Amino acid sequence: MRLVTTDAIVLRSYNLAESDRIVLCLTRSSGLIRAVAKGARRMKSRFGAALEPFTVIKLSFHEKENRELVTMSSAEIVKSHFDLNSNFETAEVLAYMGEMVAEFAPPHEADELLFRMLIACVEALSQRKGSERVLTRYFEIWLLRLAGLFPDLGACTKCGAELGPSDRTAVDAELQPRCNKCSPANASLLSSEAMNIIRSTHQLSPLKFAENHLSESQYAEIGDLTHRLITRAIDRRPRTLVAAGR
Repeated sequence: MRLVTTDAIVLRSYNLAESDRIVLCLTRSSGLIRAVAKGARRMKSRFGAALEPFTVIKLSFHEKENRELVTMSSAEIVKSHFDLNSNFETAEVLAYMGEMVAEFAPPHEADELLFRMLIACVEALSQRKGSERVLTRYFEIWLLRLAGLFPDLGACTKCGAELGPSDRTAVDAELQPRCNKCSPANASLLSSEAMNIIRSTHQLSPLKFAENHLSESQYAEIGDLTHRLITRAIDRRPRTLVAAGR
């Protein structure tokens, strides 16, 4: 049995038996893990508030070879985000982020960039109130990009023409970019403004990106693309979007 100590962020937890909990975490060194927190439901649990969703913790756990579940040994709070869950819209966004990370992160495979991106997005939600919609789009783009699923929007996939800052871009049925000349009749359209917002995610941190204002049309245009890509990847609509009626 190996003892692992690593930074982690709690995604969600659920009850197990009478006194235990299963905790889903994204960790820095071990990727996505499911850990048994024994005695976590007792009044005097040693875990205290460390297992609340989106708490950043220093986590220690024991793992056995060829066992998916690990056993949590200790969890020390590094940064709590208790206040975020008191806001309904923020709590919805966090639940969505948690669902998507659980879908896209391979179990027990470290992904430093995904870990840092999620931490930065949660921190931006904490620091910049009212940024939920903007940061949702940033998170989706980067989640897909890190998974290798976000299309290169720099050139038309049919003729190779460069797609510049002032160009409207069509997205065909295969979710590939086309210039206006090569656009099929049933293609979705991304305005030049939406395209430039997407491009800016390459250069901006979540906190800086949260300073952007997205119009309703830009929010919808980008969301149409990201949700189609996500639905194709996981073969269903995200449950949190369905529950929220989005």
